[in-house]
Amino acid sequence: MEEQLNLLIQLQDIDRAIRSRQEEKKKLPVMLTELEGKSEANKAELDRVREALEAAQKGKRDRDRDLEEGGQKVEKLKSRTPDIKTNKEYTALLKEIETVEQENKAIEDDILKLMEKIDAAAGEIRNAESRSAEEAAAIATERKQLEENMAKLDAELATIERERNELAARVDAPLLARYQKRYGSLAGKVVVEARGESCTGCFMSIPPQLFVNVKKNTEIITCPHCSRILYYKETLTPRT
Repeated sequence: MEEQLNLLIQLQDIDRAIRSRQEEKKKLPVMLTELEGKSEANKAELDRVREALEAAQKGKRDRDRDLEEGGQKVEKLKSRTPDIKTNKEYTALLKEIETVEQENKAIEDDILKLMEKIDAAAGEIRNAESRSAEEAAAIATERKQLEENMAKLDAELATIERERNELAARVDAPLLARYQKRYGSLAGKVVVEARGESCTGCFMSIPPQLFVNVKKNTEIITCPHCSRILYYKETLTPRT
């Protein structure tokens, strides 16, 4: 029975290794999704500054046309000067020309502001593109590392699961079924050491006579409190 205890201890160690890798593997898709989120955020930021540049450029084109039309309007008004007959008409014409010229001046101010926006947006795009390229390279490196980790975990799991199957085949069927039934509910601690007349699974005291029997490691004994299988490390002969 000591051999069966050894096999169960080894099996439990393997199951813990499997569970650890499975939990680690579950995290990888989440991390990949987070990377995709970073990539999308970078793209969205770049799109935003590009749209700002396009809006400023369109605004400038529109105001350039407005200025051109305003200039033409001034020239057209001035061309009417020879046809003026009275001082009143002349004063009115000058006032109209002044009004259009003031409008044109406001348009020129708008154009200057839009040119500043264009320059600022162009600089922001250069910076955003540089950041995006650096971050894209970092993301690609991290994604590659995660994919390599995934492949490594898959390979390790395949190897460990083969070892587990070989080991499980050596455990008595009823004992294996009993172990497997309790593994999940006992958080991977089905077989535990008895130490100082206490169960290291639930930390409750073991009756003295029962502890004496546990120390022999000659039979399958369970904790009367938590039903975990007990063994005594000091007298257990390790085997492979």
